[in-house]
Amino acid sequence: MDITQILERLKVLQGEYETPFTESSGEEAFLYGDILFDPSPTIGSRTLEQDIDAISSLLNDPVWIDFSKPERQFLARYYADEASDAPAEVFLHQVLLGAELDRRICSYMSQSQQYTNNLMSTLPLKVAWSVTLSRKFIQHISLDTPEFATAIFSKSLILTSRSKLSHLERILEVGYALKWPLMYRVEDRVRQESKSDGIRCLWSDPSLTFLSGVVLPGPTASWMAMSCLLDCSPVTQGALCGFDEMDPQTGIQYLANTYWYWESIVGKVLGAMHGSRSVAGWIGPCIYTHDLERIQCLHILVKPVTERMRKRDLHTIACRSDPTGFPRASYLVDDYELVEPDFQRIIDSVRVEKLTLRSPLPDAGYECRDLGKSEVAVQVAFEGASYPVRLSYDVSFVAAAACWAGPHLLFSGFLYKAVTVDQLINNHAWAGVSAYHDPTEAGSTEDYEEDTVLLIEAYGCADNAVLARAW
Repeated sequence: MDITQILERLKVLQGEYETPFTESSGEEAFLYGDILFDPSPTIGSRTLEQDIDAISSLLNDPVWIDFSKPERQFLARYYADEASDAPAEVFLHQVLLGAELDRRICSYMSQSQQYTNNLMSTLPLKVAWSVTLSRKFIQHISLDTPEFATAIFSKSLILTSRSKLSHLERILEVGYALKWPLMYRVEDRVRQESKSDGIRCLWSDPSLTFLSGVVLPGPTASWMAMSCLLDCSPVTQGALCGFDEMDPQTGIQYLANTYWYWESIVGKVLGAMHGSRSVAGWIGPCIYTHDLERIQCLHILVKPVTERMRKRDLHTIACRSDPTGFPRASYLVDDYELVEPDFQRIIDSVRVEKLTLRSPLPDAGYECRDLGKSEVAVQVAFEGASYPVRLSYDVSFVAAAACWAGPHLLFSGFLYKAVTVDQLINNHAWAGVSAYHDPTEAGSTEDYEEDTVLLIEAYGCADNAVLARAW
């Protein structure tokens, strides 16, 4: 099929998207005569199951794009490539195959009780992503205008997106929530784009994909949203080198603020600061660092957490987390204690000073691909002295609902050690792990039983929570 036939068929499918699919000789003749090129079967001899199997087998061929990989989900690069017409034709052909398969799957699911909601899960992963792409494309891209067909192979492409205005509003919402610098520039760019008929190709491929509305599920939506803000802002050419790598440990310094991807350990720690928010997969605004240029992208070097859940931990998690303690015949009052916070000793002398960066040491044992990344530490001031707390491990923080109508009784068998944040300064190691740049600066350590939980009282100033997370 050539590009004209593909576009004409997509227009037909778009008009019949809400109409239930009905088997007919014309549909079957088009599928096996024009798409699958299989003239052997007699018209009317194929069932829906055979149609689904035939299209799935074709879409699972290596020649088609695998959209399950995040780096291939910036779809604008396929239909806005001025160097070659082939990517656009292959892309639209795959969209057509996915749309044909989607129609037959919906029809089969409405007729069969066997695959009520599980038919998509039985498809190969590559085929399921192609079907999802086709749904998004038909829902959000309008093919009624001739501009799409005539200018699809050049950078003068004008896309007609049904959801462009709503996505422009999302850009403003993300910018306001993150307190993006020079927000008036973003407002001007959005205002100009909202007055145009289509989507102009002055945007980068991730931004163009976001505005078109064809955003596939997964982490790429976060990178598209940030790309839109960067496209609307004055950026030095090449200053954000490495941003398109989509490394989870990525941060951006833009003027006086830093913004971190939600999976970055720096974002997890600095997200506790006053004024920082998590929006569209990004955390900010966070504190500025003098170790970067005013506009620069950064990749953080961290180590994976070595402590993993053991098999016996999984089997005993129910009884170990029971608020009444271990199951037994009788429950004595003396087996419980009332744990109350001491609000008379709230610490208000901890302040986060800055972020410090350094290149990894040559003999640190890192791989060659990690040598371009940086180690990071949070500089904390306490009682006239500064303490660097190194963010060495990629840990995760679990949020729980606040206690209601407390305090509550705690089973005495649950071992814990309660400390205030100021005590972390002098005892900066737990279970043999230190967060200082120099392990000899860890201070005194104490030995506790293996299941002892360290409880840090970090209420009060927001910087207390930053220190507790960094620790």
